[in-house]
Amino acid sequence: MKRSKIAKVLSLALATVIATSAFSFTSFAKVHADAETQKRALTAEEIQTIYTLFDADFYAKANQDVVKVVGDDPMALYTHFVTFGIWEERMPSDGFNVSAFASRNYDLQPVLGDDIVAWYMYYCTHSNEWASRPIPSLYAAYRANTDVYSVYDFVKGQTGPEKGAYPIQTYNYTPMLDRSRL
Repeated sequence: MKRSKIAKVLSLALATVIATSAFSFTSFAKVHADAETQKRALTAEEIQTIYTLFDADFYAKANQDVVKVVGDDPMALYTHFVTFGIWEERMPSDGFNVSAFASRNYDLQPVLGDDIVAWYMYYCTHSNEWASRPIPSLYAAYRANTDVYSVYDFVKGQTGPEKGAYPIQTYNYTPMLDRSRL
């Protein structure tokens, strides 16, 4: 009797792990596929404009895998960011997360959709609006109890993420935040 209860509990736990893993992989695969379809060479203007958000020290600390490959030279790190990191939704600084910015600015979602570069360019070229817009960081989204969706989950012409999108951060799920700072 006791063994059958243990077997049922273990079976349920295993089924939960398998279901969660499959769901997480599907979400990751979708974001990865969306990033690949968006990927393109940035213009000189985009590279120069987005550079204003980049903090090489933060990027190196947050992306040790990149440092192992390209070193810690600030320009090598920025080159990695505009070539690969931007499409992978890596953060250029502690104060800006493109997905948090997209998730918290409902009025821009139908206009910018899933165009990750457009979100960066909008933020960089509209500094006069910063005081009236929500702070674009994951910590600010957490404090405001805002679900954060991947920028790739937004669709031009639609407010809110596409149907079935899974948040990358919620108030109870914060995989990218340093819990000691909350």
